[in-house]
Amino acid sequence: MTGGIPGAAPHRSRPRPKVFGIGLSRTGTRSLTAALRTLGFDTVHYPSDPATYRTLLAGTGRFPLLADHDGITDISVVPYYEELDLDWPGAKFILTVREEQAWLRSCATHWARPVDSKTDRGEGYPDMQRFLRAAVYGCLEFNPERFARVHRRHVERVLHHFADRDDDLLVLDIAGGEGYERLAPFLGKEVPDGPFPNVNRPSPVPDRP
Repeated sequence: MTGGIPGAAPHRSRPRPKVFGIGLSRTGTRSLTAALRTLGFDTVHYPSDPATYRTLLAGTGRFPLLADHDGITDISVVPYYEELDLDWPGAKFILTVREEQAWLRSCATHWARPVDSKTDRGEGYPDMQRFLRAAVYGCLEFNPERFARVHRRHVERVLHHFADRDDDLLVLDIAGGEGYERLAPFLGKEVPDGPFPNVNRPSPVPDRP
């Protein structure tokens, strides 16, 4: 059997490595999370619980939720990949990337919603999102020139940190069509039969009368 059930907790015959998705937001991080769950890794996308926020403020990268989960994806872990690399020997890191102009357009749409309007995701969510935006991008509002520089610098720094460590880092262009054929072997898993998840794909614009 090659597939898996998203969110299911498979039998653990031996400890699995921790898995961290260290790509910037809007590079397919939700799709990556769904794919990791299909492969049997219980990862959390952009956690916003109080313990995670306290960890972010402390700047340690020692996320309590890793006691019960296999990893974290999205910018929650972007500033801390070096600490995570030290704290979790043998961990697997996945850098999702995307063509820059398409990524900037997606960011512009995503950042259009005011942070203060997101209390539906938790009372402390706006504060945590502001913190992460400042930590990762150095600004709270969308700035295409700064975002482009941050994107390029992040990729360069990650590649430098993991130089000559192909077993530890996978660069994955999900928006460009890469998927299980690269992700599954990297994690020591068989390629599932089903298609790679495509979460957050824009919905078709309905016909108007």
